[in-house]
Amino acid sequence: MNTDFCVFLDAGHGSIDPKTGKYVTAPSKQYEHSKGTFHDGRWFFEGVWNRVLTDRVAKKLDTLQINYIKVYHEYLDMSLSYRVDTANWYNKYYKKTLFISNHSNASGSGAARGFEVYTSPGTTRSDKVATAYFNNVKEIFGSKISYRQDATDGDPDREAKFYVLRNTAMSAILGEHLFFDNFEDASLLMLDETVERFAEAQLRTIVEFWQSM
Repeated sequence: MNTDFCVFLDAGHGSIDPKTGKYVTAPSKQYEHSKGTFHDGRWFFEGVWNRVLTDRVAKKLDTLQINYIKVYHEYLDMSLSYRVDTANWYNKYYKKTLFISNHSNASGSGAARGFEVYTSPGTTRSDKVATAYFNNVKEIFGSKISYRQDATDGDPDREAKFYVLRNTAMSAILGEHLFFDNFEDASLLMLDETVERFAEAQLRTIVEFWQSM
């Protein structure tokens, strides 16, 4: 196998159990809007959308013949430690690796909007990847979406002690792609054009990271 480069793809939370037809990450990662049509009537399921985006990225990587490993299950909500341990185990067989975890956000109030990308606290090697992703998203979307950033340390990424960012053995970023409990953002997320734009921004970020070897 080609051991030069590999991307570990993570889609946050669970999806629809094909045996029961139920969303496995209920009730925390879902939201019922007062109008509109989402994954199940007015219900938006974050884990379902996360997989739509991540699977689109995987198809783009296939086209460019870039190695990737999905550390998430088709529908089960595998533990954070399982997903990180899987990436860390395979990491030792590649010269350069990258971990990307895809999510959409929720504020609880339904008022917040926008895209943001996270790294672990402090100055890390992941900062440049997060900045590249933020800039690629901004270039591709322009004013079609809003952006949330923390520029106090000179870059746009926000910092948090998320497990998948603190415990991975490689550069790692976590994208929060709009707010699924905001009607306008959720409606945008349901558009194939939105998925395609985020996937293209992610692919460009991966290629830039790969070419920086």
